[in-house]
Amino acid sequence: MSGDTIAAIATAAGVGGVGIVRLSGPQAIAIAADSLGVDADQLDRRVRVAWVRDRTGRRLDQVLAFAMRAPASFTGEDVAELQGHGGARNLERLLAAVLERGARVAEPGEFTRRAVARGKLDLTRAEALLAVIHAGSERAWRLAQANLAGRLGDDVASIERRGLAILAEIEGRIDFPEEDLDVASAAAFDGELTALQQACAEFVDSFRHGEAVSRGITVALVGPVNVGKSSLLNALLGRERALVGATPGTTRDWLEVEAEWNGVAVTLIDTAGLRATDDLVEQRGIALGEARVEGADVVLVINDGMAPWDDGTRYGARGVVVRSKADLGGETGGALVTSASSGQGLEELRHKVLAVAGVADREGSEHAFLTTARQHEHAVAARDAFGAALTARRAARAPEVVAIELRDAALALAQLRGVEVGERVLDEVFARFCIGK
Repeated sequence: MSGDTIAAIATAAGVGGVGIVRLSGPQAIAIAADSLGVDADQLDRRVRVAWVRDRTGRRLDQVLAFAMRAPASFTGEDVAELQGHGGARNLERLLAAVLERGARVAEPGEFTRRAVARGKLDLTRAEALLAVIHAGSERAWRLAQANLAGRLGDDVASIERRGLAILAEIEGRIDFPEEDLDVASAAAFDGELTALQQACAEFVDSFRHGEAVSRGITVALVGPVNVGKSSLLNALLGRERALVGATPGTTRDWLEVEAEWNGVAVTLIDTAGLRATDDLVEQRGIALGEARVEGADVVLVINDGMAPWDDGTRYGARGVVVRSKADLGGETGGALVTSASSGQGLEELRHKVLAVAGVADREGSEHAFLTTARQHEHAVAARDAFGAALTARRAARAPEVVAIELRDAALALAQLRGVEVGERVLDEVFARFCIGK
């Protein structure tokens, strides 16, 4: 935190009715006021209309301007905003007007980073803010908003406080070793450690759901030529997107299409039909499709009852065996039966896909969800440390050993919230933000 005053365009690039230039730092209000030709004490939370001028006095744009004085602002610093007309050239001029008066261009995420540094947000809320901005589905948005409101951070802080209370009790026993725990107190102590380990384990388990909801899921359709992959994709979308033809090999490359099922962003991948071919383009398309399938969350293995049956075992738990063209009859092989022409089984297939991806059965849960690998890493460390503390307690190890594990657990939870993190971690988190946030 250098004490510099930072500035940036805070609205999306391109043509728009309104564009915002935001400033934060010790000179933010003075710089904004000078660009408007008013005294700094005239800028407050009341919106005023004024012209922004460059240093030569030339009018640039008529804006709405206001200021928020520290600490009652998003960053906790003095903040000023100039809300002018949209458009890249106009906003560049407005930004230049404040830069020439002493502000510097903000780094990516620097406004939010300053808010975290001054205690206006914890790191889980900062990550949630980014997730709100990038939410690609209804459920992703709802999850991000819940964490932005503090749901995850509050739950983690509660567990951390309980762990610190246990640690304080243990350290008291270290100072006064003659006061050993009675049987009832020992049972309560171990019960609380068990509960804390379980609470962290629930956080760890929530990551698969939270990550999938936040980033969306990918679903690949695989199988031989002419088993109905493209027809099924179109039916699942409710519109024609993939070309369908009677000639084998119509799909010669993989095709991606976006959809939303039950509030979850879904990317459907139609791959080229698998068959032996001398066509180099088709060979390349099959190879590209197989590479794309490797990263899919769910693989729909399509059978039509006529081609050799594929049970999908090579895809493990992410494979879903589907019998297409059910209206034509034939073998079903215990697969999920569908028909692109009649709509049979399509809704059941959507639910199955969401279940396999881990996002079908936890909507509306009272628990918070982890959404980033960083959060997951610290939750695992806290779970394991609480477990080690419990093991040490039951093995009648020295209280100093138990205390070490509890300190590790408390540190991991503090790091999850962003209280005890280094600059490298902050750099990685905020590098994903836009300049104006």
